[in-house]
Amino acid sequence: MACRECVSGALHEGTPVGKVETVHGLPTYISEPPSGQNPKGIIVIIPDALGWTFNNNRILADTYATRTNSRVYLPEFMAGNAMPVSMLANMDTLTGNGWMIGKILPLVRIIASFPPFLIYNRFAVTKPRVYKFFHDLRANEAASLPVGAAGFCWGGKYVFLLCSDSEKAANGKSLVDCGFTAHPSNLAIPADAQNVNLPLSVAVGDVDFVMLLAQVQQTKAILEEKGKDKDMHEVVIIPGAKHGFAVRAHPDDKKGVEQGLQAEEQAVRWFTKWFEKASK
Repeated sequence: MACRECVSGALHEGTPVGKVETVHGLPTYISEPPSGQNPKGIIVIIPDALGWTFNNNRILADTYATRTNSRVYLPEFMAGNAMPVSMLANMDTLTGNGWMIGKILPLVRIIASFPPFLIYNRFAVTKPRVYKFFHDLRANEAASLPVGAAGFCWGGKYVFLLCSDSEKAANGKSLVDCGFTAHPSNLAIPADAQNVNLPLSVAVGDVDFVMLLAQVQQTKAILEEKGKDKDMHEVVIIPGAKHGFAVRAHPDDKKGVEQGLQAEEQAVRWFTKWFEKASK
């Protein structure tokens, strides 16, 4: 799904500190743990509609790497077909105060951007690309390291699927050890929740335009019932949080920033917990 909330928010300031290399055939932003630290695991970010070059996503990768002592990969899963970052400014103009005539061009640009994104990033095209990366990862540098998947908006669907554990790597291991997703989209509820078998943490708002509250509550009930004996699943519903809050909150929106930090804390805690368990 791509909707107005998928391109709403702000571009965050800051300079990413990672590097770009080709990893398992895909251009990938890589952020390493603090100097001198061996990675405790590998986190793969499957991003929102703004893709792997979006500054916010790279800064988040750096944060995860530092706070979890992990190597973080942010691959180009969209083959150059992410939504342009300029959509944030267009959406601000469209939804802000101002003359209607000044909103015509931003509206045209937004409408024109959605069809290519949906066509080139449809499930049948991107699933093989995403799964090949995880297969190659598990067969190589993650053969003896735990793997976590972090997905946002567009990427959230893949975290649910990877945590279903329906495909195994060539070495017989699960493709991931755990997953975290914030404001996921494109979910088929209840099926995607019922199929989850690996540790999964979900952060979502109660006013999410994409994942409606009834779906959120149903997902929470299914996952927490499935994982109650091993504390394997959690759904944290954040009051007032809108779609995109974990990566695109406006810096001058104090509440939005706090909600984004809450999702960050949730992800860091989850990956730390399950990487430690997987290493024992």
